[in-house]
Amino acid sequence: MRILLLICLSIFLSIGVRAQFPPGGGFGSNPGRMIPMTSLGPSENKHDIQGKYLRQEWSPGIVSFRHSIDKWHVPLLFDIYSNKLYFLQDKQVMEFVDSVYEVTMILARKDDSLSVTFRSFYPPINQNTVGTFYEVLVDGQFQLLRCRAKTIYLYKEQDVTEDQRRYNKELLYAYFPGKQMVLIKKDKDQLLAEVPPEFAEIVKSTIESKKLKVKNEESLKQLFRSLNDDGK
Repeated sequence: MRILLLICLSIFLSIGVRAQFPPGGGFGSNPGRMIPMTSLGPSENKHDIQGKYLRQEWSPGIVSFRHSIDKWHVPLLFDIYSNKLYFLQDKQVMEFVDSVYEVTMILARKDDSLSVTFRSFYPPINQNTVGTFYEVLVDGQFQLLRCRAKTIYLYKEQDVTEDQRRYNKELLYAYFPGKQMVLIKKDKDQLLAEVPPEFAEIVKSTIESKKLKVKNEESLKQLFRSLNDDGK
C-alpha cells in the first residue's frame, strides 16, 4: 500500500496541470484565471514566506469550479484555519481566482492514504459566508459538515480578542434538502431542536430505530448515512 501511495503521489505531483473532464459537470465553460500569491503570511519577506509554504506537505488533489466544467489536478495545500486554498505550479505558490466549488485531496496517513473533500457555496450561517469551505463528513441529500475556519471564533468567542483565541475547536453543521443549513451539536435533544420542522420526525424515528446515542461524531455519521439510505 505504501508503494502504491507513493506512485499515486508521484503521478499527481508530476502532472501539476489542468485536466479537462467531459462536458456535463455543471460548472460552465470558463476554468478561470490564476495569479501568484504575493502575501501568504505575516512577514515582510515574500521569499521567506514562499519558502515556508514550499516546505509544507503538498497533497495531490482535484479542484472543481463553480463556473466551469473543467477540473484541475494539482498539488494542493489547504489552510483550514484561514480557509484558503493554495496550489503549486513550477515551484510557485498560487491561489485560484475563479470560484472553487469543491476540493478533494489525497492525504498520506502512515502506510495508507485518506481522501478528504471540502466544499463551499453553502448558505451563509453565523459568520460563515458562501465562500467558507466545509469538510464533507457525509454526502447526499442530508449532509454532515465540519468547519474549523477562523470564522467560527468570530461567532463563538465574540468577547475574546483575536490574539487570545486558540485554534483547537470545530463546529458541526447539517445541510438539509431545500438548502437549509443548521448548526448542530453532539446531542440528541439539541439536534432535534435545530432540525427543520419538516425533517424532525424522520430524524427522530431514525435515531430511535437505529438506537443511536448521538453523543459523538461517529454516531452522527451513522445517522446521516441512514437518512440518505432511507431517502433513496
